[in-house]
Amino acid sequence: MGQRKILFCDLDGTLLDDRKLIEKTTMQAVEEMLAKGHLFAVCTGRPLTSARKVAAQYGLDKKGCYIIAYNGGAVYDPAAEKNVSYDAIPLACAGELFRRAEAAGLYIHTYDRADQDTVCTRQDAPELAFYTSHTVLSSRVCDAPVAGIAQDPPKMIVASLSDHAALERFHAENLSWTKDKMNSFFSCEEYLEYCPPGVSKGKAVQTLCAYLDIPVEASVAAGDERNDLSMLKAAGVSAVPANAHPDVLAAASYVCERDNNRGAVGEIIRKFIINAE
Repeated sequence: MGQRKILFCDLDGTLLDDRKLIEKTTMQAVEEMLAKGHLFAVCTGRPLTSARKVAAQYGLDKKGCYIIAYNGGAVYDPAAEKNVSYDAIPLACAGELFRRAEAAGLYIHTYDRADQDTVCTRQDAPELAFYTSHTVLSSRVCDAPVAGIAQDPPKMIVASLSDHAALERFHAENLSWTKDKMNSFFSCEEYLEYCPPGVSKGKAVQTLCAYLDIPVEASVAAGDERNDLSMLKAAGVSAVPANAHPDVLAAASYVCERDNNRGAVGEIIRKFIINAE
């Protein structure tokens, strides 16, 4: 084998199909690249607990596999069972974001890291059910969600299932306040995500490559949404499924013929990793 490569791969809308499963030919390509000594990193906005469940389901928690969660807030080595890096939002800032979102009439939640990434919110809303249905996380609805957690949270989500324009307004109106306190971006039409300052999937690409002593130029990134843009920009090759957001399609160096339901990641692996040896 020539240069060892690493694939940084988003989950929802990229590696996972619309049923939240990995398409058969893609899984075969993943297994082949790992057998050849290449590396695979799940790179998702999901909490670490949720990402670890998906990784374990498909055997992507063994040596040669890594997990980036919370949009880059945590870089995790499952074989060594340790965090390579971890960042969090100060509780005081988290409480203020809760106040601002609720004053705007928007749903907001955060996570209790000490309790398996339990989703903590004040509202038993449709947004909560929608989110926990695909992350398979427990939830806790209480009057003081931030006061009820012991650790600074790794990220927060302001969500709306029906009013993306309201999320856009909230994002714009709070940019000056969040500027030095949090990094914010959309991971889909329904989710406006807030992470610690400087945290992004792109930064996580650099962190994991340094940890593994792999040149960033030997990395391939695959993603479909706007929270993937920093990752695509940081990697040596940026490749996206046909179903990617228009902003992501415009930023990619390669657009797949296939979408996430028809094995786009398998196409990427064969073109840029297996057949490029």
